[in-house]
Amino acid sequence: MKYLSIIRIVLIVISVVVVAVPFMTQGSAPQPEVDTMLRWTYAMVGLGLASVILLPLFNVAKNPKSAIRSLIGLAIVAVVVLVAYSLSDATPIYTPGNPEGYTDAMELKLSDTGLITTYIALGVAVLSIVVTEAYKLFK
Repeated sequence: MKYLSIIRIVLIVISVVVVAVPFMTQGSAPQPEVDTMLRWTYAMVGLGLASVILLPLFNVAKNPKSAIRSLIGLAIVAVVVLVAYSLSDATPIYTPGNPEGYTDAMELKLSDTGLITTYIALGVAVLSIVVTEAYKLFK
């Protein structure tokens, strides 16, 4: 665990340097090197995605029983997304700023799926807060 905190500090220092140095080395009107900042951002996002994908696989290899709980959680999320997809609508949207409208059925269906999934997650979060507090109240 000591190595993880050292790696975290090194990545933070590199991030600060990548962002701060272009501003400090310019004259009165700084023109930051955006390409370098974007490349560093892409590298950090890639590292984060690789960590999110690979580290749970190592955990499953060490403790296969925990994989069952993870798979149950994944199945619940998949069911919620499927329910949201079945509830979504592909009706074209016409606005004054866009008289041709948004007519791509797949794009409309997927955006509705994302919104409905978010609403379901919000509802579950609020319901769990209420139930937890009620349980603590009567406990």
